[in-house]
Amino acid sequence: MPHSHRHPAPGGAAQEPGALIHWPHRYDLLVTVLFAGRGPRVRTNIADAVGLVPGQQVLDVGCGTGTLALALAKRVGPAGWVAGVDASPEMIAAAQMKAVRAKFDVHFEVAAAQQLPFADGMFDAVTTSLTIHHVPEPDRLLALRELLRVLRPGGQLLIAEFQAPTWPIGKAVTRHLFGHAMADNDLTAIVDLAHDAGAVDLTRLPAGVGWLGLVHGRKPA
Repeated sequence: MPHSHRHPAPGGAAQEPGALIHWPHRYDLLVTVLFAGRGPRVRTNIADAVGLVPGQQVLDVGCGTGTLALALAKRVGPAGWVAGVDASPEMIAAAQMKAVRAKFDVHFEVAAAQQLPFADGMFDAVTTSLTIHHVPEPDRLLALRELLRVLRPGGQLLIAEFQAPTWPIGKAVTRHLFGHAMADNDLTAIVDLAHDAGAVDLTRLPAGVGWLGLVHGRKPA
């Protein structure tokens, strides 16, 4: 099985590439703190960026505990369909529980970004949030090609990624808390990688929080 994306350990030290996150509840708490009440705005901005409308099919890659996938499901409505994948069984289990509680019919499945279990051209839009920078660097182009593979021609791609601080103290603190993957993350490099994978019309958009950036593109028609 391909390497999965990696996440920082609860104590702050980064795990080895391919290591999985096993603490979904603490992860949700961390995300809540980082977004400081702006999570709903960010999720709305993501849905707006890909122009979601009722009836569409959407995939969220690296879905974590399913918060974004559920927001996307609300946007596409009962006539649409949303799937979420994550390499961690614990995260998928938490996402499935959230979907049951919210009474949303969202399909969650354990899978790595580098090997998506879906047919070519299946989705109108594919999103991925805070995932690409955790994929081992040699696998990132493969992962982005997979995201484009499952998009229909002309389908929308949205990558939400951490914008690493550029000042030395901020970079050092980020490296201490979250590891090198986040401290050294470069959105420009991700844009270039998406271009190399085959995405077109790539643009960078504000996310609604200063430490997060959105990269929007599409699969050629």
